[in-house]
Amino acid sequence: MMGISPGWGWLLLPVCQALVVPREVSGRTGETLSLRCWYPSGYEGYNKYWCRGASRDSCRKVVETAGREAPQRHGRVSIQDNHIFCVALLNIEKLSKTDAGSYWCGVERMGRDLMEPVTVRVVPG
Repeated sequence: MMGISPGWGWLLLPVCQALVVPREVSGRTGETLSLRCWYPSGYEGYNKYWCRGASRDSCRKVVETAGREAPQRHGRVSIQDNHIFCVALLNIEKLSKTDAGSYWCGVERMGRDLMEPVTVRVVPG
């Protein structure tokens, strides 16, 4: 990993192989937090979403792509899907303590959705 600036380490992750999210991310209050969720090849046109809650069955959708690459926004939260790199990017603007908790990246499909959890921590700015 020598010689690679920390911000670009995500490029080394497997692209279009599996549903992958970081286990945990942290951001400072007032700043914008970015979360990346990689998904397997073949799901480009599917609806990607982020939902919030302790379990996959009870989490509530925060924002979703509706299968498009154009950014979708809901309040301070936005999602953008990149079909080339198979990654759905979540941005939470003006991060606050109330944004901390469990989130899930999901890909809607027939049967059980693909879902992976990520914990968001918020530290004082």
